[in-house]
Amino acid sequence: MGWRFRKSIRIAKGVRLNLSKRGVGLSVGGKGFRVGIGPRGAYTSTSIPGTGLYSINYFGKNKSRDFPKAEQNFSSQPKIEGYNLNMPPELATSSIYTALGCLWFLISVIFLFIWWPIGILGIIIQIAWAAKSANSPTGKAKNHFLQGKIALQKGEWQKALEEFLKVLEVNPKINSLYREIAFLYRRLDNPEEAAKYFEKYLTSYPDDAVIKLNYASILGITKQYHKAIEILQSLPPEMKQELVVINTLASAFLGLNKPELALEVLEKGPVRSRKTMDEQMKLFRYLLGITYKELGENNKAIKQFYKIYVEDTEYEDVKALLKELDPSFGG
Repeated sequence: MGWRFRKSIRIAKGVRLNLSKRGVGLSVGGKGFRVGIGPRGAYTSTSIPGTGLYSINYFGKNKSRDFPKAEQNFSSQPKIEGYNLNMPPELATSSIYTALGCLWFLISVIFLFIWWPIGILGIIIQIAWAAKSANSPTGKAKNHFLQGKIALQKGEWQKALEEFLKVLEVNPKINSLYREIAFLYRRLDNPEEAAKYFEKYLTSYPDDAVIKLNYASILGITKQYHKAIEILQSLPPEMKQELVVINTLASAFLGLNKPELALEVLEKGPVRSRKTMDEQMKLFRYLLGITYKELGENNKAIKQFYKIYVEDTEYEDVKALLKELDPSFGG
């Protein structure tokens, strides 16, 4: 069993200095209720004197996130709905200052009942500090970020983009925000700008495989096929086996008019028909059909297009392709 250490030193009436293996803390209050700050942050402690029963609640713990993390399921097309909108680490106030601010306010409230002039002075200082922080560059950047987050919740994509760009105007070094800006540009059908911001993001976070896949997809849309292939080939080996990666890579080779290389990639795809054909499977069969058509293997192409047509008669230009390749097709 490991040894533990804890010692409480009274330094003034109702004020204790708490020492433990984790660090140093300070608490204020009396029997039944105390507020304090320690290695784990600001907290309140409530107890029933004489019973040994007590409860400790830390500020800011177990708060749910407003948005889910970006989806990392590579068996489906990369999605842009999974915005990661926790406060960027470059803007997040140090936890110790946040905890100290909470403790300062709580102590000021307590002093309103003990010696009200000190309590009022403490609250005035807190308000002045908060106002100064709000008008600082960091405070302004935080405000633009929060406005952008609200706009996203409302589905106001252009407004969200404008607010996030204002964050970068105030502080250009908030590299983690490049990701959300890239997703918004893609949402707003501006793939060139999306590609630029994905690239900026990856300069700071080069190991983010999810963003690499999104970046390669955008490069394909902007016909930067060689660069897209380079990015896709740098993905982890296990990820390269996912259907979405196979489809994206095959599309890039077809864009370069190299159907033989596209076929080599597509042959690594599913060897058995799936019971249900999702969007990625439809795309896989469509690309396989196009590849066979480019290689002059029309019968194989027709077979793939028919499999799609049975599931979705309006998929891409499958109907037109079947009319072109199969004289007996009556669709």
